[in-house]
Amino acid sequence: MKKVLFVACIFLFVACQKESKEPKSGEEESTPATPTNPPTGSTVVYNVNKATMLQLINDIRTKGCTCGSTVMPPVPKLEWNDKLAKAAYLHSFDMNSKNYFSHTSQDGRCPGDRITAQGFNWSSYGENIARGQANEAAVMNGWLNSEGHCKNIMNSRFKYVGVGMQNKYWTQVFGSLR
Repeated sequence: MKKVLFVACIFLFVACQKESKEPKSGEEESTPATPTNPPTGSTVVYNVNKATMLQLINDIRTKGCTCGSTVMPPVPKLEWNDKLAKAAYLHSFDMNSKNYFSHTSQDGRCPGDRITAQGFNWSSYGENIARGQANEAAVMNGWLNSEGHCKNIMNSRFKYVGVGMQNKYWTQVFGSLR
């Protein structure tokens, strides 16, 4: 009995250890470890609850709203796009890891450059960023209370959306294909 208990304790100890993600001595960490894609059907993608975010966006789009002083009529629903979501996540990761907040990456790339790098062949795009909000509802509320961000959400030219978040740095990317 003591032998079985000892083996069980060793198994639990080994199973509970976390693998180190630190770079090896002399190495620099240049790109983030992309979050593991969840199993099919899962709603958390790039640290965002995809179903919740898409519902929040499409509820507003189908009802219409007022962005600042501009009345925005209802527009068609958006579809989730994983390439846009990955571009969004990578920008959020970059802003968090380098401690900045801008639509332009510190290496000079704009949103169009970032979504092109993910293989999204765009004809139009838009980007919203935010920092500090705890969840999807809070960040959407913030964007809807900002005229420019709200107009991006309500832009009828956009057909797709992807959102990524890293440590409360949020990026929402919209696009239409060529």
